[in-house]
Amino acid sequence: MTDTEKALQDLLELIAKHPELADRITITIKPSKIKQGEAKGK
Repeated sequence: MTDTEKALQDLLELIAKHPELADRITITIKPSKIKQGEAKGK
């Protein structure tokens, strides 16, 4: 598990234990870059 995955897991556990915190947290997930031509051929 990478540091990022561990941090996300810890955050999700914290929100699960304290749902009232979720009202104050906004998470933005950027999509990974799509390589051109890869999706068209499938």
